[in-house]
Amino acid sequence: MKKVFFIVVSVLLPIVVFGAEKKKLDMDYRVSFRGGVIMNDLMKNDKLQKFAPNPNPTLGGEFALAFHPDWQALHEWNDASIGVALAYYNLGDSKMLGHAIAPYVFMDIPFVRIPHFVFGLRLGIGFGFLNKTYFTTVPEGHAYKDVNNANECIGSVFNFHFPEAVYFEFPIKNGWSITAGGGWYHFSNGSTVQPNSGYNIFCGELGARYTPTDNVPPRKCWTKNPDSRKKKWELALAWSGAARQVYYKDQQTFFGFTLQAAAYWRAHNVFRLGGGIDLFYDNSYMPRETKFGKTNVKYARENGADCWRLGVSVQPELVVGKFTCGFHMGVYLIDGVKALETDAKYLTEAQKTELAETGRVTKGIFYPYDIGSAGQGGHPDGWLYTQLVLRYHLPWHIFLQGNMKTHISKVEFVCFGIGAYL
Repeated sequence: MKKVFFIVVSVLLPIVVFGAEKKKLDMDYRVSFRGGVIMNDLMKNDKLQKFAPNPNPTLGGEFALAFHPDWQALHEWNDASIGVALAYYNLGDSKMLGHAIAPYVFMDIPFVRIPHFVFGLRLGIGFGFLNKTYFTTVPEGHAYKDVNNANECIGSVFNFHFPEAVYFEFPIKNGWSITAGGGWYHFSNGSTVQPNSGYNIFCGELGARYTPTDNVPPRKCWTKNPDSRKKKWELALAWSGAARQVYYKDQQTFFGFTLQAAAYWRAHNVFRLGGGIDLFYDNSYMPRETKFGKTNVKYARENGADCWRLGVSVQPELVVGKFTCGFHMGVYLIDGVKALETDAKYLTEAQKTELAETGRVTKGIFYPYDIGSAGQGGHPDGWLYTQLVLRYHLPWHIFLQGNMKTHISKVEFVCFGIGAYL
């Protein structure tokens, strides 16, 4: 994995640097070293143990290039920069957890920038490649029998990577700065392959930045920019499809999709607030049989009615030029799945009787459940759903979309699709 890291750097770095120099983009170089801990939901005997830390530290490093193009969208974010980075992690257990490399893109937003101090936020999204998964760590002859002897967190080499951090920068002289910071670094395949509790890595970092030509003026506060909104109200209709697995033993893949209709009020150059209707379809809730006897959908309706969910959501979104990024929060109005959630801890005596007689439970729109464990290890999904939505708007009143549907910390599925806007 280390060799792969250095090979990728040696191939990509000259290409990126040459391209930037040819276009005469202002850029800077960054290197950092990281140390932290993995905090995970670890599966033991098919049951999740919440927030179990890996006793060995996670160590790694990163090389990044940041660019300062003359784009209005970046000026509106206090002269933010965009960049590409490649990170390496030793996850603390070479036998079970192994190593990771993660190429990603990021946006660097400086909130405070004065001559000898910078404070900002770095938001990224990319891919993570891991050399240890459940299927490469199960001892021979023990597959699906003794999960304690394998990596119970990750089921695939390919994963999505979300590095989100705050940072401090202390400029010295001649374009050199010392940097420090830390944040949350996540690896997950979005339930496309099970098991998938993922890695949640909390790291601190120390590094350096070199800027050959720094044309970014020092600023003490957020700069006021002219109003660049073309319209104050926007409408959007989007469809996106997904595939996911439910149980790591049967390895069955199921199809799903989302259909979203929403209206947005463009409150600022960099922010819009919306609300809308979300329709979800998840084929994993069709009645089915598996060789392992998984019974979580034993009482699902034969007509597929439990595959459909309908909700309403509030949709705050950040705007960066043609990109929008939102964290949507919604409430299910129609949800057949909740009738299959039979955890006795959250049921009344009447519901327990109903469950014993019919195998299903009648619930209202709002009902008690553990929001911190939603969707994990047989716990109820609950009435609250969340979505991380990223869109890129094309000139022809259409946009491309990627969205991750979650129940707080548990990813249900990842979708990709297309939409139209007015």
